[in-house]
Amino acid sequence: ETKRVPTPFPVNLNIPIHSELVPNPRGVALIIVPWNLPIQLTLNPLIDALAAGNVCILKPSEKCDNTTSLLTDLLTGGKYLDPRAVQVVNGGAEQATELLKHRVDVISYTGGGEVGRIVAQAAAKHLTPVLLELGGKNPTIVTKNAHIPSAALRIAWGKITGNAGQLCVSPDYILVEESVKQQFTNELFKALDKLYPLSTYSMPSLEESGQTMYGDVGKMISVEYAQRVTDLIDSTCQIIYGGKTHKVDDRFVAPTVVEANADSNIMKSEIFGPVLAVVTVPNVQGAIDFVNTHYSSKGEHPLAMYIFSKSKEEQNQIMTSIPSGMCAINDVLKQSANYHLPFGGIGASGMNTYYGKFGFDFYSHYRGTLVENNFSTQKFDPTVWLTFPPYDGMKLFAYRCISKFPLILDNIKKVLPFVKVAIPFCAAMYLANHPAMVDMILDLNIKKILKWISLAWR
Repeated sequence: ETKRVPTPFPVNLNIPIHSELVPNPRGVALIIVPWNLPIQLTLNPLIDALAAGNVCILKPSEKCDNTTSLLTDLLTGGKYLDPRAVQVVNGGAEQATELLKHRVDVISYTGGGEVGRIVAQAAAKHLTPVLLELGGKNPTIVTKNAHIPSAALRIAWGKITGNAGQLCVSPDYILVEESVKQQFTNELFKALDKLYPLSTYSMPSLEESGQTMYGDVGKMISVEYAQRVTDLIDSTCQIIYGGKTHKVDDRFVAPTVVEANADSNIMKSEIFGPVLAVVTVPNVQGAIDFVNTHYSSKGEHPLAMYIFSKSKEEQNQIMTSIPSGMCAINDVLKQSANYHLPFGGIGASGMNTYYGKFGFDFYSHYRGTLVENNFSTQKFDPTVWLTFPPYDGMKLFAYRCISKFPLILDNIKKVLPFVKVAIPFCAAMYLANHPAMVDMILDLNIKKILKWISLAWR
């Protein structure tokens, strides 16, 4: 909706005058959707774009063809949306490339950094604003002041239940202080055993649909992706939990925890699967240095960062030292479910934000508008006399005097809180020294006041 904003001096000379921000739709929005959360990551930006008044072209992922087919039918069938407002283009990289050749008014892309750079280059040719959500290596920092069982439980849940790690905000690797490393890993193994017992996925069940189910542990999107994740677990890291019941041909990767270091292959790319890498650091500063040295110094800022510590000092130290798109303290994932918070990255993890009001703002152009209702043309009007030529010394002097008013008002505003306290205090002191005045005030009643007013009126 249109929002009034202040009109400062000297713009406000020609009163009556006001300024406002008017949201306008950008026009045609191209929304390129990934495969990992195809429903949510289609509808979230689509709702934001439509709410802002845009028409939309959707390019769903070809990797989740069943969901894509369903969404295409629902969104373009005319039952729920006007087909003039939303069109769906199905296909793979060839279709996406063709779409990017055409000029649109705004582009949204969620996916990997390599394709994100291609989208940004295509948008730059037409100077099109772009929203990029690209993910990255999300650090989870566990300090000696963390509640260790709570941290282990939440990290295990967020990594495995969170789409089997196929989330751009999934905890990617853990930096744990050396003094609590053993305690933490023991609690992490307990949490994994409790939430995802080996028996539920080592002996999978067969559903009526013919799908093999592995308890509460989900599958990878494809055999290719399952193979990629298991290939990350190599001789450069050490398995300390799980890792023995993968069924790559059925797209299943078992929950796995590995001990790694900066040179491990698993630390060189986003894992995007149910595998956690644990890195030991000497202290909080060591964790900060690890992230900044190996990632942030190269512009590879994480999309999300997770801090487990009960110390406010440690929380602030980490947050002020490591840039990230989002952050959660003593929990994981949930910041991305709060539509009152912006969802977006920084650096290599993306640009711009959406969700809720932030999405409406991104898909809108806020037109700054000034409305003046002073139609005077007479020189005796001070605003006309001051604004228009000829200019002379008297006008300059008057302008300088008037320009001091905002500064004077600002100073008065600074003093007002003291005045509000001083007046009652001075009144109390005066009444304390003049008891007779108190009696006079107490003796007053509404009848006497009305009588005095009537006498004064006569």
